[in-house]
Amino acid sequence: MMTNLKLGVEVVSAHDLLPKEQGTSNPFVEIEFDDQKFRTAIKDRDLNPFWNEQFYFNISDPSRLQEKDLEAYVYHANRTSISKTCLGKVRISDDPSVRVSPPGQDFDFISTPTTAQEHAATNANPNLFQENRADQVRQFQHLPRDQHRPQPMTAQPYYSDGSYGQEQQRSYSAVGSKTEGPQVVRMHSAGPQQPLEFQLKETSPMLGGGRVIGGRVIPGEKAGPYDLVEKMQYLFVHVVKARELPQMDITGSLDPYVEVHLGNYKMKTKYFEKNQRPEWDEVFAFPKEVMQSTLLEVVVKDKDVLRDDHVGQVMIDLNEVPIRVPPDSPLAPEWYRLVGKDGHRDRGELMLAVWYGTQADECFPSAIHAGSTPVDSHLHNYIRGKVYPVPRMWYLRIKVIEAQDIIPKENHIANVFVNVRLGHQMLKTRPARSPTKNFMWNEEIMFVVAEPFEDDLIISIEDRVAQNKDEVIGETMIPLQRLPKRMDNKPVRPAWFDLRRPGLIELNQLKEDKFYAKVHLCLCLEGGYHVLDESTQYCSDVRPTMKQLWKPPIGLLEVGILSANGLNPTKTRHERGSCDAYCVAKYGQKWVRTRTIVDNLNPRFNEQYTWDVFDHGTVLTIGLFDNCHISGDSNHTSSPSHMDKPIGKLRIRLSTLETGRVYTHTYPLLVLHPSGVKKMGELHLAIRFSATSLLNVFFTYSRPLLPKMHYAQPLSIVQQEMLRHQAVQLVAERLGRMEPPVRREVVEYISDAQSHLWSMRRSKANFFRLMQVFSGFIAAGKWFGDVCQWKNPVTTVLVHVLFVMLVFYPDLIPPTIFLYMFLIG
Repeated sequence: MMTNLKLGVEVVSAHDLLPKEQGTSNPFVEIEFDDQKFRTAIKDRDLNPFWNEQFYFNISDPSRLQEKDLEAYVYHANRTSISKTCLGKVRISDDPSVRVSPPGQDFDFISTPTTAQEHAATNANPNLFQENRADQVRQFQHLPRDQHRPQPMTAQPYYSDGSYGQEQQRSYSAVGSKTEGPQVVRMHSAGPQQPLEFQLKETSPMLGGGRVIGGRVIPGEKAGPYDLVEKMQYLFVHVVKARELPQMDITGSLDPYVEVHLGNYKMKTKYFEKNQRPEWDEVFAFPKEVMQSTLLEVVVKDKDVLRDDHVGQVMIDLNEVPIRVPPDSPLAPEWYRLVGKDGHRDRGELMLAVWYGTQADECFPSAIHAGSTPVDSHLHNYIRGKVYPVPRMWYLRIKVIEAQDIIPKENHIANVFVNVRLGHQMLKTRPARSPTKNFMWNEEIMFVVAEPFEDDLIISIEDRVAQNKDEVIGETMIPLQRLPKRMDNKPVRPAWFDLRRPGLIELNQLKEDKFYAKVHLCLCLEGGYHVLDESTQYCSDVRPTMKQLWKPPIGLLEVGILSANGLNPTKTRHERGSCDAYCVAKYGQKWVRTRTIVDNLNPRFNEQYTWDVFDHGTVLTIGLFDNCHISGDSNHTSSPSHMDKPIGKLRIRLSTLETGRVYTHTYPLLVLHPSGVKKMGELHLAIRFSATSLLNVFFTYSRPLLPKMHYAQPLSIVQQEMLRHQAVQLVAERLGRMEPPVRREVVEYISDAQSHLWSMRRSKANFFRLMQVFSGFIAAGKWFGDVCQWKNPVTTVLVHVLFVMLVFYPDLIPPTIFLYMFLIG
């Protein structure tokens, strides 16, 4: 007998699945209940899949409902064959979720086995609870066949700037009661409906200044300059140069390089061709906590085609290595005699410096860090951490007023426009027609330029002779160094500029055509704006370009990038998932990049950076990326991918930080995919904001937030978007010219270069915000419509009586309104 009851199951997500192929898997879920089976979609190469799919089972016999089991199997789909591999399962038997329970009763959630042994153990003993590695959230409901499907559990908005509350535990309870009609039992979150894995988690790590508990530092040993990161000991080996090396090849040449051996670690310098006095000047850092030997071996070798020859070596006892503590001066290098395999000391000399230090050492950012995966010497520059200053940028305002004595090349009514070009940027005015030789435009054009000014401004007058054909009538070149700079809205006097015909080379012809034509322009460089974050809500610097308008700093921001946990594999290495992660942080005019941790899904950075803060209403942006220069194959010299893959990004508003408090949290890295929000891992940070002077803070907020030019000559939204795009491209070009370069995709991802594009998700969010704003008016209109349609006769009669009273006694209108407001309040 078929009933009108259904069992609703919602498969939401899974995390930390067991990899099967090349460090990842292709998971899907099969659900079985009452001889019925459903299957979700397959998520390709995803260890943290997100399905959000709903299924409904027919209940054949409600009286035997408690005897039936609901089973959900997680499988890995083999693309090379039709087979599938079981990753684990969930079995729910005799569960409260399949019967009506009084409100407040808790549900038990059965864990999922993840291995074949756990799978067999669970089949043998269904009550065996294992640790859950594929923790799937499901929603169970009894619904009549003709009733609408329920809405899935929705998570609370996640604010990646760190402005949401503390972590709260999730509990599951049943709601409903035994009543006639449709019976609904729903598993829901009693607390906030944001998933636990998407929430901010507070930690208590042991940092350089002591253990952090509740935002306060419990002092330990003496705090050093890096008190927001864990103090890590390193063995630094500085390979400087060599001299008097012997000739190894038959031709008398030598291609030397150095190998540094310490236990299982082996690091190599670059090699020089035919050089017996090479200078490497490279520093290697070995973590002290994983050192497995007390003997350091430094070997000089000769690079050869078949087999590298042994030149000489130096053996250093690590028990005799000194400890250097900044701000001590750097350790002086020393010449060591190289010893050959036969024990002779006539193999030349090698200059070395070996010492113990921490990440506070000035050699730490430029050092080559030893890891489980060796990196070729030509890739060392791409894995080092650096600090990148952003160039000062100006707005270039060009007002094209008019032009005189313009002679077109053909006998027709000229359709003349002005083409303004600056480097790769180019803008045009509207075409102007005139039967005379004089043309008028009165249009403003704006560019973004950066110091030092390398490109000249080129103004050209062009005539549109055909639909896709423009001819240059005259042009002029203006150096940017000669333009006036202004920081207020005082008018700039326009000037006339001589135009020259294109292609003029002879000096006599240039003199004859000196007054050939003129263009009337008003040019200036404006420093009363801040440029890069002009049109975004995530502003990291509100200072203008002009230094005369800068305010004194109100505080200091210190950020310790500790580690990243549970990163999703971005490449395969030796048939397993791998990632070469590094962080990029942006605040104000200073960008920082940590070193790249090679082949590690749980990298430890432990690097600390500081910024001057000039305004509380700013945002710190930190992104995590995978280094594309290091190939994921076993052969690292193969061609790498062309882009650094973004792993995740977070923002922290300084206005939410308490002065003097140390915030140690793990921030989830969330990425929006077409299938939904996906967690890519967690980033562990330690943050502290310190106010230098309370008087400076009051003084800063007693003045206008932005310079006067923002209010005197505001930019339109279209101008802001266009100019900000130019600024992002300019910053990407400048940072890409540094060593190691910050790639263009990294700059665009951190700066939200695509924020101006249309988004369905953003449009829906804005629509619901507007609906919430006008919800009161909509509710009032709906109530008035119900009154007019006599939906509730008692309410309609009372409204008519009140209306008649107010008509005859209009003095009662204000008291009635205030009484209604009092009752509502």
